[in-house]
Amino acid sequence: MPLKAVIFDVYNTLFNNDAANWIATFEDITQTQKLPVLAEELWVTWRTFESQFRLTRNALDDQGQLPAFKTYQQAWQEAFGHAFKELGVDGTPEQAAEMSVDALAKRNPYQDTLQLLEFVKSRWKSAVLTNADNRSLFPLLRYNELEFDSILTSEIAQSYKPNGKIFNNILDDLDVLPDEAIYIGDTLLDDIHGAKAAGISAVWINRNGSDRDHSLLQPDNEITSLNELAEILEKINEIKCHD
Repeated sequence: MPLKAVIFDVYNTLFNNDAANWIATFEDITQTQKLPVLAEELWVTWRTFESQFRLTRNALDDQGQLPAFKTYQQAWQEAFGHAFKELGVDGTPEQAAEMSVDALAKRNPYQDTLQLLEFVKSRWKSAVLTNADNRSLFPLLRYNELEFDSILTSEIAQSYKPNGKIFNNILDDLDVLPDEAIYIGDTLLDDIHGAKAAGISAVWINRNGSDRDHSLLQPDNEITSLNELAEILEKINEIKCHD
């Protein structure tokens, strides 16, 4: 079957969401709330609590049930509450979480993003599938004047990658089968393992030279820039057309 749809992760795939961006956001938080703590110290402390949310959000309980869904804004507000208490500062968790979510709506696209998206849209259906709140993603896409055939956030799906539900939802919305799609993302667990488990070919964009985790399902291709993707998509499409 020919390739019919190309699905992208958003943050650290199409848009830069690196540590420097986060520390800048935390500078804004500490200055706005006049907190007597360094931005990087708050960020590191907050991440220890935020990471627990990431570890447990897809963990089944004894009855095989997932925990109740939380948006990033909800989870981050809780993490800020713990971080402020840990650091002994009188911060406002709700405002800090709102500022963090809103900052994600202002991230910059990578230099290789827009040209590659034009190429993809001229040939196939295009979509974005991201673990993000609507409050972050939709303003980001509007500001950059980006449109896709399908847009799915974890908030809409009430599910987080790598859970198969969210991948199946995007396939249904695009009206394509798993082997008619390809997924491009930057994280080995959420993006690559999740897509492969759903039967979707996956390309790992490894911009920082990270090592592979061989305990997970492996990508079909690995790239360091979206500039490499067009040729790969053409080759995959040619192979699929002859299957």
